[in-house]
Amino acid sequence: MIEAGYVIGADIGGGSARVAAVGPDGVIARKIKVASNPEQGYKPLVANVRAAMDKIMAAQKAPPLAMCVACAGAVDFSRNMIASSPNFPGWRDVPLAEDLGRGRPFAVSLENDANAAAYGEGWIGAATGWEDFAMLTLGTGVGGGIVLGGAVYHGFNGMAGEIGHLPFSAADILCGCGRRGCLETTASASGVARRAVETLATKGGQALRRVSRGQSGRVDAKMVAELARKGDAECRRIMRETGMELGQALGALTLSMGLTRFVIGGGMAGAFDLLKAPMRKGALARAYTLDARSLKISVAKLGDDAGLLGAARVALDKV
Repeated sequence: MIEAGYVIGADIGGGSARVAAVGPDGVIARKIKVASNPEQGYKPLVANVRAAMDKIMAAQKAPPLAMCVACAGAVDFSRNMIASSPNFPGWRDVPLAEDLGRGRPFAVSLENDANAAAYGEGWIGAATGWEDFAMLTLGTGVGGGIVLGGAVYHGFNGMAGEIGHLPFSAADILCGCGRRGCLETTASASGVARRAVETLATKGGQALRRVSRGQSGRVDAKMVAELARKGDAECRRIMRETGMELGQALGALTLSMGLTRFVIGGGMAGAFDLLKAPMRKGALARAYTLDARSLKISVAKLGDDAGLLGAARVALDKV
């Protein structure tokens, strides 16, 4: 139990929602994971999260000082609503904060999940002490969060940091956003898998064919990274090109916002050893204002708890 008061941080994803009691020092006292089940609709999710909140308050023997919920999608900060979410296609102007906070003696706020992850890493993670930086989360897509002056930068419409949709892919692939050439179509985990599948029928794809048994559905970014570490030339090429594209995007952030420090998180951060050098090369090649000494690219430290802890930090800031 946290003696000096606590907040609740929550991170709602497409598969599950995690809710935790977090102290002012960032220590998690209790964490509960519940199903989010997008196919079941909005109300069951709200009920599951509220039940987790009740369990946390019972364990802490007191209500929290505040609560913040991180969720993928567009947050309407002026109305404290989720405007839309890729994980929950039916959500339009959803009053999630109001519904979770109904009847509770504390305020509930919202934050985009990638922004929250960046804020968490800036609080007690890889970016501790950095006032200005950007974080890229590499998963099915490429998420992004920008921190300026120690605070999340939302922009005029609350949607700044959509780094995965910068036009840095040479491939003319249709993105989920409806545009073509977005960074995340080739430089995400799904993008790496797509590149690898394209090589299966080629001479260079022998190792991938053997490990995947020739089945494209078995190919993923983890498989590509493992083969790259073993020296497979084709997989090393894929990881190198992916890192270069990501680095080009970092260089664009340097040119446009003066950022020189970056954190890489998400599932594909496990391949940071393969991505770091080409990322640095790509960033330095793109940004003439950047030099090797000032460029810092670090791997995230908080793992799956980054969004949860970032949300908790947002809640603490509002107390």
